[in-house]
Amino acid sequence: MGGDTTWQASYSDPLRVLPDGAPAECKTKAVPQVEEIKNECCSVKFLMMHRPTHDAAREKSGEYPFSWHLADRKRLWELRLQIQFSRPPDKKLFFGIELDRFVPVSGMTKQAQKALVSTCQRIVGDCYHTLGDDLAIVQGELEAPAFVMPLWAFDQFHVAELGNEPPLTGNLNGLGLSRADDGVSKYINAMKAVIANFSTDKVYTFCFWGISQFLDIFKWEVVGGIMPGLKMDFNKLCGSPPVYFTIYELPGVDEQAKDQRHLASRKRQYFRAAVWSMLKPPANGAPMPTEPSCKAVDLGGFVADSQNIMYTLPQPGIGASGLDDLLGLCSDAPVLPAKAEVQVDNADLLGLF
Repeated sequence: MGGDTTWQASYSDPLRVLPDGAPAECKTKAVPQVEEIKNECCSVKFLMMHRPTHDAAREKSGEYPFSWHLADRKRLWELRLQIQFSRPPDKKLFFGIELDRFVPVSGMTKQAQKALVSTCQRIVGDCYHTLGDDLAIVQGELEAPAFVMPLWAFDQFHVAELGNEPPLTGNLNGLGLSRADDGVSKYINAMKAVIANFSTDKVYTFCFWGISQFLDIFKWEVVGGIMPGLKMDFNKLCGSPPVYFTIYELPGVDEQAKDQRHLASRKRQYFRAAVWSMLKPPANGAPMPTEPSCKAVDLGGFVADSQNIMYTLPQPGIGASGLDDLLGLCSDAPVLPAKAEVQVDNADLLGLF
């Protein structure tokens, strides 16, 4: 970009983010700005950056926010979070993606989903995947579709004393630990040590980009090496926008109980943000702002009477081999020219993660 900043006056993009507790949806600004939300559990500063994949000329020119960081890398976007706990979590934190309604899948689509999830589980380990509960089958409170992982699914983390945390808009390369640079085993062990000693007087920075090379949020498409030569309309995969990034714990779930569903009423939310693209906006309009809370949230009617639930435990995923690296454990090498892509009519999103 050099020193020319005249492009900033006209810059806009389709990314929209609405965290629980935010007064209004957040838009990308030409001059990056960190947003912050607070609830009873923590305060969270967050920043999301995305290459302008919807505008080839702008991407080539480098005239977009964070081009110095994103250009010539595999990642299409990056999510940065900075958390200060008001109270340390009581149980394991889950991080991942969820939808707000059940999306039916069948046939080969379901088999492909299971294969992809199985591969992801082998990479990260302790993952939880659910298609969600179908209202036509399950009575009572319904579980939302989700794929969530332990915190070591983040690609990078850093721990700082309060007041010494790095700026989220800055260059974080080399800070803390990175899964790709430090090795999976060392990274997971270090993260486990941090989790065991969460404190209210430290600030925890987390960066996530591993799946971004497969998911173009601007264009609302699944792309890249996850299915070589194919691209999918994200709406056909997840039902409809938005999708939600989420961090939560399950303080009310007995690990020995038969019903291990991640119900909204059982969650203590630390961060939850709706994400969508204005190129494929939500059919019913943008989500409405919600009050900041780390208590359970009503996912569009998913919270209901939890008694007399007819429920079948999830079946294990089938094995898979030879699939590409789903979480970006490979190096973040320069982007290679893409092969011709083929449009796919339908598939299921949450099997991809």
